[in-house]
Amino acid sequence: MQLNGIKKELGHRIDDSRDGIISAVRGLIQIPSVNIPPDGGEKPAQEYLKRIFDSLKVNNSFVNLDSIPGLQDHDAYYHGRNYHDRPNFIARYPGGGDGKSLLLSGHIDTMPVGDVAWTCDPFGGEIHDGKLYGRGAFDMKGGIGAMVMAIKAIVNSGVELRGDLLFESVVDEEHAGCNGTLANRLIGHNADAVILSEPSNMSIYPAHKGFRIVHLILKGNSGMAFAGEKLENPVEHLGRLIESIKQFRNQRRLNVEIPPIYQNDPDPVPVFITKLQAGEFSFRIPMTIPDTCRLEVYWQTMPGEAQEEIEQEFFDFIDEWCAQDSFFKKNPPEKEFSLRWMPGSQIKEDHPLVATTGKIYEENTGDKANVQGAPYPCDLFIFNKYWNIPGIILGSGGGNAHGADEFVFVDDLISLTKIYAYTILEWCGVK
Repeated sequence: MQLNGIKKELGHRIDDSRDGIISAVRGLIQIPSVNIPPDGGEKPAQEYLKRIFDSLKVNNSFVNLDSIPGLQDHDAYYHGRNYHDRPNFIARYPGGGDGKSLLLSGHIDTMPVGDVAWTCDPFGGEIHDGKLYGRGAFDMKGGIGAMVMAIKAIVNSGVELRGDLLFESVVDEEHAGCNGTLANRLIGHNADAVILSEPSNMSIYPAHKGFRIVHLILKGNSGMAFAGEKLENPVEHLGRLIESIKQFRNQRRLNVEIPPIYQNDPDPVPVFITKLQAGEFSFRIPMTIPDTCRLEVYWQTMPGEAQEEIEQEFFDFIDEWCAQDSFFKKNPPEKEFSLRWMPGSQIKEDHPLVATTGKIYEENTGDKANVQGAPYPCDLFIFNKYWNIPGIILGSGGGNAHGADEFVFVDDLISLTKIYAYTILEWCGVK
């Protein structure tokens, strides 16, 4: 049968499996796999995936991160995590050996539910107005489910591929983890190209941003001046420090070279103040001036920016600003980095994988594919930087990632399953 005929047959099979696709994603959402460092609860969701691949009789296994030689010694390893009972899951559908291999990759861990009220059960998998709700629905169990169901459609149709088809569901990507992704590279679960199912609203992302987080800590004197003590209140100086961060933001916007793929991004190098802490609203704490005030600054970086340059730019700015302020000249804030450094990453916009997925998207939807840089960091840099494996991000549409009432569009799950399936056929080749 010609390739177009195989695509048509697969398309019918996927359309007929609509309820099964929705059910598979709902099943994943209903199994919590929350990551709260240093621990995580991903194993039950990995076992759910294993049962699917066992039923397909596709070779699969768990990967114990604690047993991988060289993992903790690798430059990209992020220390301070616990991987007891937190396995990666991998599967391989072998091809004939004369085609290109493709890896479909996703992370199974999710952010916690958070303390903002949800209007639906975070683990209920409820569907309302064409939206499937739940923690991880958008980021990224919807994408993982679509990948799995695309593989299932191919296997059940009896299609024989020329190149190997690989799948993985990794642990500990959230909170800047990436060790699960690194582990699978070290054991050789690699391919000629990779697609990540991070949420992309059906756009194709050949690039993603990096990030750095720093805590600025102001010190003062705790207490109340009931006996005439001279106390220094760090909170009273906080406003000027916040204004300095705004100046740093403006400097970044003016000075950073923006790659063409990010030219349409309204704020390609954002700088956010993400947390502020001074004292505690509690009767357990005396009524007193806080002795410490902490400010968290998060900023994103472009592909190609180096860690040393990013850090030096920030420190030089803060040091120069402090030298011009009478208080901060004598009391410069302490600086502590939070989480790991994550670099941005990019492949060429005309890479064959971009062209293939773009062509398939247009054939399937009738619209031209939107190719741009991802507005967030992720673990794709592990593939590109350390293994020279080209990769893109292609995931469903939805909303409220990391927030309350996270959701994925149901119709996107069906379209995405088709796009993954057709990409597999085109990239790996059919016998």
